[in-house]
Amino acid sequence: MRKQEPLDLYSVNMTHFELWNNLFSKDFLSIEESGGADIIPSTVYMKYALKTPYLMHQILATSAFHLSTMTKDSHILYREYATGLQNRALSLFHESNPVLELTPANCVHMFLFSSLVGVHLMCDILHYQRDSLEGFMDSFTHCLSVYRGVLAVMDQCGNLLYETDLGPRLKSSQILMQLRVASGSECDALWELVNAGDILPSSQNAYQKAILHLQHVFDAQHTASGNPERMPMIFVWPALVSSDYVDLLRQRQAEALIILAHYAVLLHRGRDLWLIGEGGKFLIESICESLGSDWQEWLEFPRAAIREGLVV
Repeated sequence: MRKQEPLDLYSVNMTHFELWNNLFSKDFLSIEESGGADIIPSTVYMKYALKTPYLMHQILATSAFHLSTMTKDSHILYREYATGLQNRALSLFHESNPVLELTPANCVHMFLFSSLVGVHLMCDILHYQRDSLEGFMDSFTHCLSVYRGVLAVMDQCGNLLYETDLGPRLKSSQILMQLRVASGSECDALWELVNAGDILPSSQNAYQKAILHLQHVFDAQHTASGNPERMPMIFVWPALVSSDYVDLLRQRQAEALIILAHYAVLLHRGRDLWLIGEGGKFLIESICESLGSDWQEWLEFPRAAIREGLVV
């Protein structure tokens, strides 16, 4: 087992060099192969991080998180670095106060940082918050609130982001947000559930929007050129759900949990990606176990994902 060195996140040490080198490793960069043309490559992150301390700290935090998933002997050490570097990144971000003057340049910095923080938080939960559904949901709903901040950044920046080198890569998620019609059948049971149940109109509206966005992501997966675990699409839905839906999840409403179990099918499809691992399986099994027999018929699609491995 590797000996832990004193953890000082405010000065450069050999572990920081290790984290930097890991950013160029085959294992770390394997995530780029899952996204096609709409994934933001590491070269873009590096371009802006070299001029932006808060983004650089977050990139190194992501590298540390990756290493924590790759080794049993030192995963505690690397996770400490991942958490500490992210906290430092957040402090640097708030100190820099980039929202004072929005430009195409700092909008890119803000978007890359916000999206990377959101993905990091979510994937940390998928890997390390699997002791109980209650603990998972507390962390996950907090993460969803952070994730929705990514859209707030995009709203603040308006059309500035589309004038940068990120523009072409952001079109797919923008199209998903604008679609009004879905074509797939993965969420058919969810529509039946929320339209037939005795549900308050405000809750029903939140459920319907969450289901529509989720079906759009499933539809996008079908067009992903034979790559059903396409990584950017997996992380689109958490940024699209409304705050009302997040509140319903916090309340552990059965309909909200069943919708989440269907989203977990996407996570389960991407289980071979180091960012995700077995989090989808945990979520499906935990939700199925937590809900009574009256709800099980609505969970057949997620259960089938577990039984059959990969549902396409």
